[in-house]
Amino acid sequence: MSATIVKLLKSKNISVAKVAEASNVPLSTLRNSIVKPIETWSIRVLNAFAIALKEKPGDLLNMLETQPYILDINDETQTIQGVFIANKEIYQQIRTVVEVNHLEGWNPTESDIQELLDEAIQPDPVVAERFEEIWGKDNE
Repeated sequence: MSATIVKLLKSKNISVAKVAEASNVPLSTLRNSIVKPIETWSIRVLNAFAIALKEKPGDLLNMLETQPYILDINDETQTIQGVFIANKEIYQQIRTVVEVNHLEGWNPTESDIQELLDEAIQPDPVVAERFEEIWGKDNE
């Protein structure tokens, strides 16, 4: 069942009957479709939901399809999620942080990696001071 479309419709206070009315697609067609995977929907069905939700069909499809998460670490090019890290030592440090936290469920994006790199290159003095307060100079 396509729970995502059902949740989206509920969040906009739109019933499947309203979708059928707005799109001129039979209610039975829409009900049959929402119990099947999105990959099996016809363009007509996708367009019906898009019309009712006031979305472009492509944008709606992007919202409904789940994209598998891939952690992309490439030692040869020194990239993590596509972000090039020139300094080998900083690359190794960020890679370790990313891998450990990924095991705990974090799925970093390209912008997350860029933030880590920016912080590694030019640390925020407030953050550094707070870190030192917590861990002290002797724990380096």
